[in-house]
Amino acid sequence: MKEILTIFDDLLTPIGEKERQQVHIEGEWHETFQCWFFEQQNDQTYIYFQKRAKDKSAFPSLYDITAAGHIEAGERKEAAGLREIQEELGIQVSEQDLEYTGFYKEELTLQGMIDREICHIYLYEYSLDTPFVIGDEVEDVVKVSLDDFLSVLSKKHSDMPAASILTGEEKLIVKKDLVPHDFYYYQRVIQSVQKLTPFI
Repeated sequence: MKEILTIFDDLLTPIGEKERQQVHIEGEWHETFQCWFFEQQNDQTYIYFQKRAKDKSAFPSLYDITAAGHIEAGERKEAAGLREIQEELGIQVSEQDLEYTGFYKEELTLQGMIDREICHIYLYEYSLDTPFVIGDEVEDVVKVSLDDFLSVLSKKHSDMPAASILTGEEKLIVKKDLVPHDFYYYQRVIQSVQKLTPFI
């Protein structure tokens, strides 16, 4: 079944509907749900990344938003989000637990594709009591200190320690391991998490 998306003009006015693949080929603006999981532990704040599966067509094996996906035509943002979280991470989340932080317009260019997204960004405070059961699109889930993430983005450090939630393995992640969202997108996410966490 083809995925049909609402498309928008540059002023974010809806102008029609198209199949997902065509939307990317033609570079049309469309909506996505993006949810970043975070956790407070021992006076530290952590943020969670999913490692995209190695067979993904876009950004294989890179670290990205905890859970994300397209919002289909006529679908509520939160309904799309709950579906994506369940499919990718195997976790049932209540809509009331999602904190909406607004939207961000982002453009990413890949070979044969222009991805223009109206990113609806949500936050979810995660508890380790709820285990991840990852789907086929996800290879791993890791957590990193928000301070370490900011240090890498600001180029104070070249890498950041990360711990796999699935295996406990510890590793170092460098900036080129991340999906290349622009700096201001990542800054927006960090600032939104900081507003919800008292330890920073």
